Amino acid sequence: MKNKYFIFLLGPFFIFSCGGASSEKAESGNILENLTFMVDTVMIDSKGALFELIRGPHTSSVSEDGKYLYLFNSRTHQIQQINLDKLSWEKDFDFEVEGPNGISDMVLKTQTLGDGTFLITAFNRLGVFSQDGTKLKDLSISSLPLQTDLQELEYSMVLSKEQNQLFSLPGVRFQGPRTFAKIDLQTYEIENFPIKEMDWIFELKVGTANQVVFQEYMYLHETNNQILTLSPSTSAFYRYDLKKDSLTYHSFVHALSPVANDSKPRTIVETDQEYQEEMRKYFMGMYFGPLIWQEDKQVYLRFGRKSNEIDESWQSTSSQVFMYAYDRDFNLIGEAQVPEKTAFPRDFFFKDGKLWSYVNVEDELGFAVFDFKF
Repeated sequence: MKNKYFIFLLGPFFIFSCGGASSEKAESGNILENLTFMVDTVMIDSKGALFELIRGPHTSSVSEDGKYLYLFNSRTHQIQQINLDKLSWEKDFDFEVEGPNGISDMVLKTQTLGDGTFLITAFNRLGVFSQDGTKLKDLSISSLPLQTDLQELEYSMVLSKEQNQLFSLPGVRFQGPRTFAKIDLQTYEIENFPIKEMDWIFELKVGTANQVVFQEYMYLHETNNQILTLSPSTSAFYRYDLKKDSLTYHSFVHALSPVANDSKPRTIVETDQEYQEEMRKYFMGMYFGPLIWQEDKQVYLRFGRKSNEIDESWQSTSSQVFMYAYDRDFNLIGEAQVPEKTAFPRDFFFKDGKLWSYVNVEDELGFAVFDFKF
């Protein structure tokens, strides 16, 4: 590992200890009460390949064994294979923008399916592609023989690992709540479920009397055969268990942090200054990331943050960072506040029992690697 660069500005290779749980929480079993971790930074050898790092790797994916990162480059319309064992670029896969094999120029997400194919999600498009750029399956809602009056059925789509089910959050943009939809790709039947405990998310919006400019969002995230309905503004979520075919709502009581963003923005503002102020207050509030399954410890881990400072584009520049642990049944079993200088983990994944979080070091692709002990 290289430790010439250290993203947390604390020098190379530090070890931290985190406590802070209340005695009541400790007695009830906070597995993160005595959390310690080491952090190092590794850099990727691009071997002359050009990576697109402006938005980070959030449109990209990692192989299930953690060996490869498949980094999407929207400028060149390529998926770039990076060997995470060797910390180096290996090859590029080229894709067309238009035509029968087109992926469009508005790609939202790419995902390796583990069999030499990729799932590519674009605006109103979804398809499975081979490594040579051939479209093998068109899963766009408009291409499927569905009979439904659900609107925006393609919003935040997730394909099951068996590729026999699609999930999405249909609804009407800027107007009201969404629902959870399951599409059977063999019968093309749709089951649609209310998710009423999260209806309030769509009341978090700012705009004029005639137009909504900002509205909080929800999204779907797949981990460990679970489809989670999440929002950055709340620790609560719905969980669809693929094996049990069940939808469950989960909410929590935190000892160390708020359970939701408690800043409720004004729905209607009159001036740009008022709009800027409402957005600033809102993005200073609590933010929650996705849950990721850590196989070796048999827990789900999640991070949250509460900003201390934000820049002009409302990006957090300094924040309090919190870590949460959940058991297999999504019971909250651990909380910790990590040191102030620790950056909020971004686009993270687990590899060999360690958490890898994307960092941009002088426009080079790198990862902060956390080795947690608890």
